[in-house]
Amino acid sequence: MKFIRCILSILIFSVTSQIISSQEVSQDHRIPGEKIFSFGVVADIQYADAEKAGKRDYRGSLQKLDTCIHIFNKHELSFTITLGDMIDRDYNSFDKPLAILKKLQFPVYNVPGNHDFSMEDRFKRKVKKQLNNKKGYFDFEAGTYRFILLDGTDVSTFAHKKGSAQYKNAMAHLEEMKKKKSNNAYDWNGGIGDMQLKWLDKKLNNSDHKNQKVIIFCHWPLLPENGTQLWNNREVLELLNSHKSVVAWIAGHHHEGGYEKAGEIHYLTLKGLVEAQSETSCGIIEVYPERLLLKGYGDQNDQLLKFTR
Repeated sequence: MKFIRCILSILIFSVTSQIISSQEVSQDHRIPGEKIFSFGVVADIQYADAEKAGKRDYRGSLQKLDTCIHIFNKHELSFTITLGDMIDRDYNSFDKPLAILKKLQFPVYNVPGNHDFSMEDRFKRKVKKQLNNKKGYFDFEAGTYRFILLDGTDVSTFAHKKGSAQYKNAMAHLEEMKKKKSNNAYDWNGGIGDMQLKWLDKKLNNSDHKNQKVIIFCHWPLLPENGTQLWNNREVLELLNSHKSVVAWIAGHHHEGGYEKAGEIHYLTLKGLVEAQSETSCGIIEVYPERLLLKGYGDQNDQLLKFTR
């Protein structure tokens, strides 16, 4: 009897251990949260009726954009963001990429970039209206997320009429940066003005109180500091780091793309469509409670952005 009881005890212990072990494995590998929604992203379409220049295939960007839209329409997206430089030059260049973007089955929001203002001064005041972004910056909410589109052309030499107060202010700012030998002291970069920064601070305060996660879109990166970053990136970084709600800054401008994480915030730069060596370059970002997952198409690589707060 002792032998039988011993065998039974061993069997019970073994089965119990397997159940506990199975539960632990299941918990360790459980999905932290289901996908909430997805959205599309594409940067630097930079269309122009012009010959190729190096890797930049200005005319070819239309077909690459069409391929991108075809991919997006195969998915259930909440919206799509274009990250600036829809055109390379000339006001009438907007017509063709905007016509392709109209094929989208979902809303599209456009961020202004430097090349969007490469035209005669008389047309520059019409650009933001063409982009359906009259102010240049705005925000919207989706579930527990807030999305903010910023205008890095706010303080710049290219977005304002030559001789205007805004132009003179930007030129003075650029000259000061050159004296300091800032590596981003170029006239194709820009900055965010005081009024817009105050607006951003107010929005982020609101998101902090509502326990939202904030994703910010701008044509210019903040990091890495490779010369393509926003003129006043340090000032903006300080502001972002003072708010618990910000989880990601998504940009274009640097056609090679890039990624850096600083503190609790992810800084992601998408590759430029105009330089794509394959059929396209774009991405779909899946939004989860605790992470973002970028699924790249064409030249664009995948990227997982895990939140740590």
